[in-house]
Amino acid sequence: MKNQYAWHSIKGLHRIIISLIVVTAFLPSLAQTPLNEQEVYERLMYRQYMEGYQEGTPWDDSNTYFNTVVFDGYSYGCYKGRACFAFMMDMMEYASNYEYPIRKIEGSYDNLPKIHVGDGVRVMNDCHSVVVLEVDGTTVTVAEGNFNSSVHWGRTIDLANPAEGFTYIATFWPEVSNTIATGITDNDIDSPIGDLCIYNLNGTLIKRIPQTGVTIKSVLSGLPKGFYIVKEATKTYKVYNGE
Repeated sequence: MKNQYAWHSIKGLHRIIISLIVVTAFLPSLAQTPLNEQEVYERLMYRQYMEGYQEGTPWDDSNTYFNTVVFDGYSYGCYKGRACFAFMMDMMEYASNYEYPIRKIEGSYDNLPKIHVGDGVRVMNDCHSVVVLEVDGTTVTVAEGNFNSSVHWGRTIDLANPAEGFTYIATFWPEVSNTIATGITDNDIDSPIGDLCIYNLNGTLIKRIPQTGVTIKSVLSGLPKGFYIVKEATKTYKVYNGE
């Protein structure tokens, strides 16, 4: 009998371990921090007081970086950079709370993509990288590494000036469309889904729908116009519900 009880205990422990693995797999998407531009700005500005990021701290080609989030399709640890690029990517990952993939958006001084606080910008004809602290039209205030071989805060750059040599931005901000911004196709908004939670961009729960059979479109039709974070099982979407 003791062996029988021991066997059932092992089976029970086995189920618990499997459950923990499943729950752990779900946690990143369920706990993903909603992006808020003011909070991103505050995270960036806080870092200028941290050791290693203060004004004038040495930062040159010896400073290297391996991506710890997905960057432009490269999985964790598969992309390496150094110097100014290492500073930019390190700052962007910190600004996004290490939770959002980073992608590149090509552009030019006469065709500027939309730029957000926390974006990385490549200038000097693809020779220097900076991270955006503030945006004023086409002019950005930046932080940068390897500026005279050190960290520098507060320089302004007019990206519409061809002399600056702007080539692309790197961003962790999700794309926004009139339906679903990331991770889901147009067909999916009409497909029945399972448990669903909708939050505003400040992280406040707006609506929870535990039953199956509803669609994202039907849920959005009952909400005011605006931006939302939609979380479903292992997926997180940013939604614009409007005209």
